[in-house]
Amino acid sequence: MAPAAGSFVLGLDLGSSSCKVCALDLSGRVLGSEAESYATFYPQPSWAEQDPTVWLPALGIASKRLLARLGLNGDNALGLSVTCAAHIAVLLDAGKKVLRNAILWSDQRSTREAQAIAASSGPEVLALSNNWPTPTWTLAHLAWLQTHEPQILSRARHILLSKDYIGFLLTGQFATDPSAAVSAMLMDARTGAWSRKLCDLAGLDDSVLPRILPTAAEIGTLTRAGAEALGLSDKAKLFNGSMDSTAETFAAGVRNSRDFVIRLASAGGVHVIADPALARRGLISYPYCGGPFWLSQAGTNTCASAVAWSREVLSPTGTVSDFAGWSKLASESPPGANGVLFHPYLSGERCPYWDGDLRAAFTRLSLHSKKSDLARAVYEGTACALKDAARVIEAEGLRADEVKVVGGGANSPVWTQTIANVFDCPVLPMPQADSSAGAGLYALVGLGAFPDFGRVPENVLSADSARPVLPEANLRTFFAEQMERYRFVQAHVAAISHFGNAE
Repeated sequence: MAPAAGSFVLGLDLGSSSCKVCALDLSGRVLGSEAESYATFYPQPSWAEQDPTVWLPALGIASKRLLARLGLNGDNALGLSVTCAAHIAVLLDAGKKVLRNAILWSDQRSTREAQAIAASSGPEVLALSNNWPTPTWTLAHLAWLQTHEPQILSRARHILLSKDYIGFLLTGQFATDPSAAVSAMLMDARTGAWSRKLCDLAGLDDSVLPRILPTAAEIGTLTRAGAEALGLSDKAKLFNGSMDSTAETFAAGVRNSRDFVIRLASAGGVHVIADPALARRGLISYPYCGGPFWLSQAGTNTCASAVAWSREVLSPTGTVSDFAGWSKLASESPPGANGVLFHPYLSGERCPYWDGDLRAAFTRLSLHSKKSDLARAVYEGTACALKDAARVIEAEGLRADEVKVVGGGANSPVWTQTIANVFDCPVLPMPQADSSAGAGLYALVGLGAFPDFGRVPENVLSADSARPVLPEANLRTFFAEQMERYRFVQAHVAAISHFGNAE
């Protein structure tokens, strides 16, 4: 039977600070999207948690608002898929109730546990998972719980990644995908099954883990409660999603190892795909949708979250009410921010330092420094942090000739121009190619609207009007020297961050 007129799919993304719901027609055209935020809790410095029970209500608010704004009938939703930020585990008890807040990927509390795992089993973990143990991974989080909250871990009967918890609430089924399983650092990358060795390191029996299905595989139809939560019909099908980074990279049209993507979201990242995986200590790698590629990410901890922090702290009275206004304020300062530098280590740093104790810093301030200088310095500092991280990828002989930029930051002219200048290559902003749109494409593959991942056009989410942002030739030497200054100051910021920490 042919789909009814007005049929559509939804892509749901569970982000680090908010969720987003995107509607696509059956050709892959984005119809619109809506977002809804939720709280993050910081019980101690470098800790970050969320209450999983607020996620589905937030998705429901965004979904129903989107359907109402676009005039879409929820009965015409044929399918949906869910993506999420990586490494976020939800622990359920025997009654399938949440046992504690979920520890986020940016949380650094498990530094000691990660170091212990690395010392005892690091090379074996790398060989099994294609990744090196650090505090960002679920394995380290679970090891921390084993030490500090054993009574909670012992009551866990189901452990799900965040998107898979949403999938359970929507369908009653327990399932995950290979990228999420790898993000837990519990899957054997060679076999695609849960690893007994890795589970032992976390003190787990793999019976608490969900089945692993391919991305875009059908998980089930929505339950009545799941359908009501989103404003859809209970005939809609849920298709398996992935990690947000793989979804947005796919949405950006990356189909070969020559393409680079920069992510300007809560966290930052430089993404490439490779076969075989770039299994290196300094990189994060996940299976890419459809295989045989693996996505490798040189990821930073704070990117758009640093911009949000700076706006909230430096404009507390609401004089700059949104990100567009903050970007405009930054544009009033010249490139180089009149000498001000910013290192965005607000929650430690991942690539290339993997140091949870690093702390952020503004340097080279003077009496002449203005708010606009600090605003621009944050954009330039996050760009320099990404360039700093990219050297781990460049060490593999890969260099960007052009970069596709995804995430909310793709809407900022000052940010995308700064990325072009710092990376010294053309930048193509692709604000529509986010993980919620990627999730929508997964649903279309699952429905058969596209026969497989390779048949999804690379430019399906490219705006016809999109034009590359070119690096400014007259600033090439300046930004090359700026990176040298950034790295020189970084060493001193690290020394200050660690001062007094020696045991």
